[in-house]
Amino acid sequence: MGILYFLAEGPVRNDQQQECCLVVEVHAPDGVGDRWVQQAAEDIIEDAFGKRLTLWSASKEEASQSLQAEPGATHGYLELRNAVPLFWHLLPIV
Repeated sequence: MGILYFLAEGPVRNDQQQECCLVVEVHAPDGVGDRWVQQAAEDIIEDAFGKRLTLWSASKEEASQSLQAEPGATHGYLELRNAVPLFWHLLPIV
């Protein structure tokens, strides 16, 4: 199993209407193509947030830096097809 990280190309609003950076973490089974994971993640994020977002591939270091910088982030969990876990994190942009 591999972990893939993505950052949304633009800001997303949280429940308090603050602009946030969206970090997506997908725990994909071996043999699943990165492109499929990205497309499936974009689809489920659109369903969850009501907004179509392009996700950009990110390294673990890029994602970790964003998450460590904001301990007050909002977190959530979704599942892609075939029960592939997707964790999302909204970090307020200051």
